[in-house]
Amino acid sequence: MARILVVDDDVLIQKSFSRLFTAMGHDVRLAGSLAVAERQARDGVDVVYLDLDLPDGSGVRAIDAFSAVRGRPEVIVITGMGSLYGAERTLQSNVWDYITKPASPQLIRETLQGVLQYRKESRRATAEAVSRFDRCGIVGTGPSMRQMLHQLEKAARSDASVLVSGETGVGKEVTARAIHANSCRRSAPFVVVDCSNMTDTLIESMLYGHSRGAFTGAHVQRKGLVAEADGGTLFLDEVGELSPSLQKSFLRVLQERRYRPVGAIHEHASDFRLVAATNRDLGKMAAEGTFRSDLLFRIRTVEIVVPPLRDRGDDRQQLAEHFIDRFCDRYGLGGKTLTDELTTVIDGYRWPGNVRELSGAMEAAVINAGESPTIYPKHLPASVRFSFLHARHAPHDPGRGQVSRPAAGGPPPQQEIVSYQEHKRNQDRIYFSQLMEALDYDIATASQVSGLSVPTIYRYLSLTGIPTRKGRH
Repeated sequence: MARILVVDDDVLIQKSFSRLFTAMGHDVRLAGSLAVAERQARDGVDVVYLDLDLPDGSGVRAIDAFSAVRGRPEVIVITGMGSLYGAERTLQSNVWDYITKPASPQLIRETLQGVLQYRKESRRATAEAVSRFDRCGIVGTGPSMRQMLHQLEKAARSDASVLVSGETGVGKEVTARAIHANSCRRSAPFVVVDCSNMTDTLIESMLYGHSRGAFTGAHVQRKGLVAEADGGTLFLDEVGELSPSLQKSFLRVLQERRYRPVGAIHEHASDFRLVAATNRDLGKMAAEGTFRSDLLFRIRTVEIVVPPLRDRGDDRQQLAEHFIDRFCDRYGLGGKTLTDELTTVIDGYRWPGNVRELSGAMEAAVINAGESPTIYPKHLPASVRFSFLHARHAPHDPGRGQVSRPAAGGPPPQQEIVSYQEHKRNQDRIYFSQLMEALDYDIATASQVSGLSVPTIYRYLSLTGIPTRKGRH
């Protein structure tokens, strides 16, 4: 039984699709607007039938959002003949197919059967690939990671250039290492090139090497990283930082697999496989002219997007336990358990630094816990605790930024509107109360987290009537 969501503001369309799919034994959900559809999809769906013309906006803008919800459903566009051109354009997005209204029941059945068969085969292939894939330290079993591992397995089987994109700290390098470790080049070197914060001369010398006397200080001939990657994988980290001149020179190297060391006369060959990584939007940079589109096409034969940690709800606790075990072993400490309160923080904090930030936070927690067998929220870095607490309480502050409206026909409730100074004092009281609570009344740490000096912290505590020590009133 599949979970099917029909999004169309035409009640007759809803009823006809519902009768057909129910008769086929499927679970059918109906929505007449994008807002309702988003709520219906939260629990997970397998297939979405999506009209493009809806009361609260175009269905086109919802396609990517549906592809990211639980279950990662396939989207089938349903449209009238007048919107056929728009439907055809959606095939460039994450759309399985489109059908025009009115469509025969036979066509609708066949389209659904085709997409469900594809999903069944895809799940089987994904499970088989993940079971034999060398993760190289990649942790996670959630839907987004299973899908990414399946993509990695397919990329590793080929020799095509791969672009790994994602936010800072998501694990782009370990992803690149996994591609290499599962490829036919696994026994050859994996060579890392950091493209950030380097001058053209330095990175050119690092990439291609140099001959003796090529520049001041070049006393001996040096082999470059492109040469070292011969037979293996060349990993360009932060490829978006390459200067225009280096983009041009590397494009030719990528095309010909030949390079010339700085100061040399003759070219040399290198049989390398390219994997590049970036946290920037290279497509946008190419459109703006700051990144060569021809180079982008060459390095993006296959693109793998590593999801941010905030979108990996099923993996956060597993990752935290993995890091805690690792650091307990590193520091010779016994195993530790996580309290429910700590799990709540891990699940509720957005982790802007992604896996790298989580790793650092768990290391700090292990160090702070010492010989204690249990890790509590107080063992986390102060910045994490405070940010979580502030985000959790901020939306629930009564009257925050609001003014009560008068009842119909009644006088305005002027007594509920406070002066600006009183409003500011209330906000200061909320902020500093949360700050001190989160940091166990540690003034020095509160100064670091808030960016305020210690005397300023004491002054605000005095003005807002907040004690400087826990338990003092």
